[in-house]
Amino acid sequence: MSAKVTIAEVAKRAGVSTMTVSRVLNNTGPVKKETAERIRAIIAELNYQPNLVARSLSSKRSMMIGIIINRVKKVFFDNYIGQIGSGITDIVQERGYRVMFFPVETDREKTSAYLDIVRSHVIDGLIILRSKTDNPHIQMLADNEVPFMLVNHKKYKKNYNFIDTENIEGTKTAMRHLYTNGHRKIAFFAGSMDETNSIDRLKAYHTAVKELRLVVNEEWVRYAEFDKQKAFEEAGKLLQCTNRPTAILASDDYMAIGAMERLQKEGLRVPQDMAVIGFDDVELASYVKPSLTTIRQPLTELGRVAAENLLNMIAGTQKSPVHKFLKLELVKRNSG
Repeated sequence: MSAKVTIAEVAKRAGVSTMTVSRVLNNTGPVKKETAERIRAIIAELNYQPNLVARSLSSKRSMMIGIIINRVKKVFFDNYIGQIGSGITDIVQERGYRVMFFPVETDREKTSAYLDIVRSHVIDGLIILRSKTDNPHIQMLADNEVPFMLVNHKKYKKNYNFIDTENIEGTKTAMRHLYTNGHRKIAFFAGSMDETNSIDRLKAYHTAVKELRLVVNEEWVRYAEFDKQKAFEEAGKLLQCTNRPTAILASDDYMAIGAMERLQKEGLRVPQDMAVIGFDDVELASYVKPSLTTIRQPLTELGRVAAENLLNMIAGTQKSPVHKFLKLELVKRNSG
C-alpha cells in the first residue's frame, strides 16, 4: 500500500507553504486565484485526502455539513433531491468537508430539533431542502446565528439565507409557450401550499392567465402536493369537467408525469389531445414517453451555490443574509 500523501508534500510540489495549502482547503484566507487553482490541481493529481480528525481538532470544527430534508417518501429515489444533493456534495468534498443527511418532519419534531443538531457539534452548518413557510426551526437558527442555507425557499428576513430560482418568470415562460402553441384553456397542477416555490408558481399562473386573457376556470386548478399519485388522481377529476382544458402546466415534473399517465390510461394522446408541461427537469423527464417539456431548474447548480455560500459563511468570508436567484429555461421536448 502506498504511503499517505501529506499536506507538506502538496505544499512542496506547489512551491508554497503548508499554511497556504491549508487556506485553500479551508477557504480561510486570501490566496491568489492562479495559486489556488495550482494547489487544487496538485491535490487532485496526488489524491491528497485531508486528515479530518486533525483538521477538526485544529479548527474546532466538525468538517461536516448537515442536509435537512422534510421527510418524503423514498427520499433517496427522488431525482430532485438527488440532483441538489449531488451539487452540494461536489463542493463540500472539494473543500475537505463531508455531508450528513437528516430527514426531519417539522410537524412532529420538537421546535428545537434543528438547533439540537447544531448543538451536538456533529455539523458546522445546515442546508435545508423543502422547508415549509411556517417552519419555526428556521427562526430559531437565525436567532442563534447558526450558518444555514435554504434551497428553493425564499424569505426576506434578517439572517435568513436562501438560494432560489426565478419561479415566477419560469411559470410565465411556460404559459407563453403554451399560448404560442394555440392553447387558451390551460389547467394548473399546484404543489404544496406551504412551500414558497409552489405559492410563487400558482400566483404566476393566475397572473399569466390575466395577462394572456385566457379562459378562467377554477376547476382547472388542481392541488396535488408535489405527489405523482395525487396528480394521477387529480387528472382523472380534471377529465370529468364539462369544459376540458387543452393543456396542463404542473408545478413539478413528478406531477406532470402522473398527469400524463392518467391521460394515457384514459385513451388521450399527449400532446395531440392534451399538452403537458412540467417544472424542474429532473433526470426522469427526458426518459418518459413522450419526453417531458419542462422548465429547467439548475438543480445541481442550486446545490453547488448553496454549499459554496454556506462554507464561506462558516469560514467568515461571506456575511449573512444571502439572497440569490438562479435563472430558469424552457426545455422543449415532446409533451407540449
